[in-house]
Amino acid sequence: MDERKLKYYEKKYERNPVEDAVKYLSNKWTLHILRDLFLGKSHFNEFQTNRKTLDNKSLSRCLKTMETNGLIYKKIDEEEPKNTEYFLTEKGRSFNKVFYELLLFAIENDKDNEHYSEHAKNELKEMYKEILQIE
Repeated sequence: MDERKLKYYEKKYERNPVEDAVKYLSNKWTLHILRDLFLGKSHFNEFQTNRKTLDNKSLSRCLKTMETNGLIYKKIDEEEPKNTEYFLTEKGRSFNKVFYELLLFAIENDKDNEHYSEHAKNELKEMYKEILQIE
């Protein structure tokens, strides 16, 4: 597709699909939280583990935005409201392929095996296929 066709599409539909997708990831913590959710974390304080610069206000704002965007939903424990849990929606789970492609980008662009041996690359691919439920 050449640039003229893309500009025509964007003008006709007043949309840029790449920008539409990126809006979901505009907060610097969104990818981290999505990854945590794929790994099984679900509680507010778990998202802050090993993230010294992620304060309560920023995390709360990010979770709210993710909920508004339909990536996650929260489940409040009626007996213990502080025991709120967060879960991926179907839309949120659809980011599994995005994560897998990010993984592939990182390890395949490690041309000199500076960070990842061939064995580690294969191990990571298989591990993330399982975590992300990639067929």
